[in-house]
Amino acid sequence: MSHPPLTELPPPPIGQRLVACAECDQLMHSPLSSPKGLPRCPVCGAHQHASRPFNPATPLAIALAALILAIPANLYPQLSFSLLGQPNYYTLTGGAQHLIDSGFWWVGWLVLLGTVLAPLGLLGLILSVCLAWFIRAPSHLIARLLKGYHYLSSWIMLDVYLLSVIVSVVKLKDMGQLEFTTGFYCFVLLLLALGAAVSSFNEERFWDLLEERSRARD
Repeated sequence: MSHPPLTELPPPPIGQRLVACAECDQLMHSPLSSPKGLPRCPVCGAHQHASRPFNPATPLAIALAALILAIPANLYPQLSFSLLGQPNYYTLTGGAQHLIDSGFWWVGWLVLLGTVLAPLGLLGLILSVCLAWFIRAPSHLIARLLKGYHYLSSWIMLDVYLLSVIVSVVKLKDMGQLEFTTGFYCFVLLLLALGAAVSSFNEERFWDLLEERSRARD
């Protein structure tokens, strides 16, 4: 079923704001005092849900805990594989380094980006945005940080790495002795903490408040 073309709206009057439909991105006028916005989109008819609660302290605390967990998750071995009594230990960065040394440099750098650099960068951006909001940093600085968060969030591949570990365990369990070490448990906790930080980080609400702050200054 095809929807009517999106219509352009004039700037919102005083006491109202422009909100985008969660389904078709149609712009609508909504009262500032109503967190639910419009009940239905005039184009596609989708219900507009209330905004999530805005509390920057929550993602700030979770992101800080995740960064602490990232230290042992990246430095400690993830797995211990013993073959003929000879133990071998595998870390996140060690796996990427092995791929680079084997000639698959682009795969190694991609693994390093998706499992180490991008998660650390995303957690750093969450911390930076929340801290910048608390200290009332310039709006253009917060906007740049939010754009960086939006672009970097698509490069996270910790869940793909966890799936590859599970597949490796299934294939290698009959060939030798596998043992999960401290680094793996820290990695699982890091994955959960990262998901909680991203889930509690209300990016849309940050943009709305930045727009309201700019409008108040004008």
